[in-house]
Amino acid sequence: MTCLLLVTLAISVHSVRPGDDPQAILDRAAPGDRIVFLPGRHEHGLKKHRSLLFVDKAIDIELQAGATLRLKDGQTVLEKTAEITTDHGAPKKIDDLVVGGNYDLELGATLYSIRIDSEGSGGAPDTFSWGHGDTNQYQHFKVPITGDWQALSHGIQIRFPAKSGHTVGSLWFLSYDGPVSYGIRVGHGTQKDYIDGVRIFGKGTIDLNSQNNVSPSGMVKDINACILVHGRVRNVQIEGVTMRNTMRSVMLYGEHTGVFLQGGATGPGESFDAENISIERTRTINPKGSGYLLGHPSHRGRLSKVRCNYNYMETLTTSIEPNFRLDQYEVIGNVIKSEGRAIHCWRKSTNGLVKDNVRIDDTSNKELVMVNAPGAWEQPENVVLRDNRNHQSEPVGYWANLAGGINNAALGAYSTVTGGRQNEAIGPYSQAQGWQARAMRPGENALSGGAFAKAGDAQSSTLVARALTEGSAATELRLAGNAGLAVPAGVTVTFRLLVAARSEAGAQQGAFEATGLAYMQSGQVMLSGTNVKVIHRSAAGMSVAVEGGGQLRLLAQGLAGVPMRWVARVELAEVAF
Repeated sequence: MTCLLLVTLAISVHSVRPGDDPQAILDRAAPGDRIVFLPGRHEHGLKKHRSLLFVDKAIDIELQAGATLRLKDGQTVLEKTAEITTDHGAPKKIDDLVVGGNYDLELGATLYSIRIDSEGSGGAPDTFSWGHGDTNQYQHFKVPITGDWQALSHGIQIRFPAKSGHTVGSLWFLSYDGPVSYGIRVGHGTQKDYIDGVRIFGKGTIDLNSQNNVSPSGMVKDINACILVHGRVRNVQIEGVTMRNTMRSVMLYGEHTGVFLQGGATGPGESFDAENISIERTRTINPKGSGYLLGHPSHRGRLSKVRCNYNYMETLTTSIEPNFRLDQYEVIGNVIKSEGRAIHCWRKSTNGLVKDNVRIDDTSNKELVMVNAPGAWEQPENVVLRDNRNHQSEPVGYWANLAGGINNAALGAYSTVTGGRQNEAIGPYSQAQGWQARAMRPGENALSGGAFAKAGDAQSSTLVARALTEGSAATELRLAGNAGLAVPAGVTVTFRLLVAARSEAGAQQGAFEATGLAYMQSGQVMLSGTNVKVIHRSAAGMSVAVEGGGQLRLLAQGLAGVPMRWVARVELAEVAF
């Protein structure tokens, strides 16, 4: 007889009532236990690692319906010292800006921008522009660098020790703001051992009370989030909760101890990596902030195997941001209402699938997904975009696909952009590739190496046309979906057509080639230099002709009483002026 021994592990449930200290309760809990926030307002100040609740063990955290974990009023105040953000703008030959002085706090939380606007020559110094505020970034221009302290305003001073040698476009931000705060924080970035197995779930709310606390600038290294996962953390589930009044709802990133170099590189050091994290069916109600940040350029450990799926969000700025050092991720089925970007793949994320997301309540025709990088940073790689659409303007076609590249658009049904830059696949079943190609005809495969003025004005393309003849009447070969071959106004097209014909069982066969030039004039396609060559035909009655009219027309003439199939490879080289 075989005996089966069942072992049941004791898992304790710890209730947190309004007024209880949740950090003390979590600290006493054993790995694998559950912390349950009961209905009511759980209002607290910042504790461990500037969070309302710091998690350093495997734990389940449930926020029941009606439970709100909220930051108290006045926990963060305006600080007089600035944080310098340097990793933006053009690659810097010299990065030597120093800030000093004594900020008088008169502007409140504010952002100063400093940009090199000219490089000196013949002994003249470089110059810079500067200003404060977000809407009018620069108010002062061509200020010569003296090498000494130079006054800006409100008691703030800056100094460039080097009077010359800077790069035009080098950019720095000075943030005068409040310190960071978090709701629930998992990991502090450089914990030696993995925190493995954390679940944050329920129908409750995390509220960082940004109306009554001073937040950091969005340009600094550390910003507020309702939930932060940081460093060696894996197997985390974030489900169902609502997040409000914060800079970001959820942030995920690793950490690295090496020196951070321009463009994302890191010097020798130890990497603290996060992996296998899911954010599903959450709600972000954040009309003055952003949503989900996956990866961070100022926290450069690796982040991998991330799912951000089936969430709802309302934000002022970017809702979902796959960012630096993120690999193997999904952004699927999210519903997004945003005044800014909806999904922005920003800097080098890799191996992502962005699919079936919908932007709502937007009448400005904004794209749903943007894929690019700032100066000096590598672009995202191998990011597949499929079936994302603006609910109002539907800027992405049904079953369309964007397979990498930057600033591409797949707008036609079942269209594809296979990579490259600034390509547009407009027609159904079309494909665009290279740089500034525009595939507008059904089934067109367009290739460009750059445009003169706009996408599609200097490109080549191939298409397939077909027809069935059942007698000797001339029949037009048509493109996918029975479309004709359009020649737009202002465009000159050189064409080469290779035509094959075959009857059932191959009793009759033919091969033809047609070449020439076509252009639109007064609403009609005009032809020049047309030449049709018979390569082979098994009967004299078979022929091919090219005609103008409203479109460029390819006609096939078959044989009486003989059904025949005709297929043409259409090659175009076109230029617009």
